Parts: sequence; structure tokens; C-alpha cells
Amino acid sequence: MNQGISEFKEYNFDDSRYIISLPNEWIVDQKESKGQYISCKLNFKDENNKINGLVEVINTKVDLNVFAENDLNNQYLNYYNSEIIPFKNSNNSGVLAQYETTIKDGYDFKNECYYLNLEEGKTVKILFNINEKSYRQNMKTILNAITSSIKKV
Repeated sequence: MNQGISEFKEYNFDDSRYIISLPNEWIVDQKESKGQYISCKLNFKDENNKINGLVEVINTKVDLNVFAENDLNNQYLNYYNSEIIPFKNSNNSGVLAQYETTIKDGYDFKNECYYLNLEEGKTVKILFNINEKSYRQNMKTILNAITSSIKKV
């Protein structure tokens, strides 16, 4: 593929209800949570810290558009250049929130947050934080491959 990615590895999450494929080279930390709101969380990052993010399974029946907007408005970082749009790829469709953030020490990030409804009452959130200096347009290919790989088992 590109960005030094040659293979993907499958991860089961949320008590093996779902599968996602992430680049083999990435570091993945899975945390099962029996919370009322978030039932599962996977953190991931590439080996060079150019991309990091998370996958969460959220117990909610709120409409995806409303949920995405509330989630964006409730984050603790200031954001700008935000846009919430529908998305569709080969296997999934949902809502995509795109926005930019700056953290201290002057690091700028492009953020892409995908929201999927794979079953009633469950929203899967996939957030990618991409270091703006490392951002390349072909990264969309990687993000699309990852978001397309998510499915209910």
C-alpha cells in the first residue's frame, strides 16, 4: 500500500461483536470497558506518531448527525475549519466530522472522525488525528481501507 503499510491485521472488539483491520505496523491498545456509555475502546498509533486515534463503541440511540455535532462541540480542544458530512465507502456509510486542532508546542492536526451505526443502539466512532506536517492526500486511501474494514461479526 502506501505510507509504509504493507499488511493489515484484524482486531476483534466489543466482546468480539465487531472486526476492524489496522495496519500491521501500528501499535494497538485495546481496553474493554463495561461502562454504561462506552463499551469498548481501541487506541492506535503508527510507529512514527504521524497518525494516532481511537475506535469506540458508544451505547446511544441519538441520530448520527446530531451525535457527531454534539461530540465535536463537547471536545476539550479548540477546533477550526470543521465540517460534518455524510460518507459512504465500499462497506459502510455514516457521518464524517473533519476539523483541525492545535495543541501546545505548536503541533497542528487534521482530524477525521467517522461515525457508523452497525446495529441499533450502538455507534462506532473511529477518530484519526494526523500530524499536519505529515498529512498527505493519499492518506485518505488508508483511512478508507480502515473504515471499510469495520463490520459486525
